[in-house]
Amino acid sequence: MKSAKAKSVLRWNMPFTLNCIFTLFFLLSITALKRAEAQIVRAGVKLGGQLNQVRMDDKHFKDTASFRPGAGYSAGLVLAFKVKNRYFLHTEYIYSTKSKTVSGKIDPYLKDKVTYKYFEIPILFTMHFKGQLGKNREFKWYGGVGPNIAYLLGGQGVIKSDELLDNHIPSLHYKIKFSHREDRDHNDQIHYTNLNRLQFGINLGAGLLLEPAPKQKIMIDLRYTFDQTLFGKQNADYLIPHNYNDNLRFRNRTARLSILYLLEYNISKKERNKGKSTRKKPR
Repeated sequence: MKSAKAKSVLRWNMPFTLNCIFTLFFLLSITALKRAEAQIVRAGVKLGGQLNQVRMDDKHFKDTASFRPGAGYSAGLVLAFKVKNRYFLHTEYIYSTKSKTVSGKIDPYLKDKVTYKYFEIPILFTMHFKGQLGKNREFKWYGGVGPNIAYLLGGQGVIKSDELLDNHIPSLHYKIKFSHREDRDHNDQIHYTNLNRLQFGINLGAGLLLEPAPKQKIMIDLRYTFDQTLFGKQNADYLIPHNYNDNLRFRNRTARLSILYLLEYNISKKERNKGKSTRKKPR
């Protein structure tokens, strides 16, 4: 009984704890920007691939289905601020896709591949280091940690099953709707309700920093994001197959490999005024 009560208290406090963590990180980020050293800003673009695995909370669903990781990609804009010496506040504004594949254990023909579309804002505090290869060759690398904010935009999928084959349907493509089902006519629409479209996670990252030219940076970034927010609390509503409804009680785990191209700017007032004369022009 004591362990059950402890678990319930822990679950009850989890959303409050996460809100405190993200609020604290936001305040620290604002403070860091105000104290940014020399106002060094790096801006650019990012493109990469990712592999997503779900961590299922419902143990009973695991008895009827298995899960395989799904491939996706991310692309977007990057904005990084030098805070002090080797420290940077790194932010991204990206569009990404995450997918999963559910295979049936009872129905061997069941295969449900779903792709989710997100808008994400990863934030990391990074620390940069110097390494050395041999006597004369140096390289730079970095490590960082921070929150991940993701908003679910939509999704789509394709499903195969024994029941579909009996109805002479090799596979059924569908779109995800964030609403209750109003009719029983559209089997190409899967309805999600009681869903957490705003999802929070934690980023752990590291990578290499290359400098092909002055004021230009290329970053090869490796990152792992583990979501803390439960994706949903109810099963998805499928019309067919009748004996299957995807369980949404899971959390995403995503490994990412990306390349970033950045340009460095010094936006301090002193730097902008370099080369400008302070003498007044004669009338």
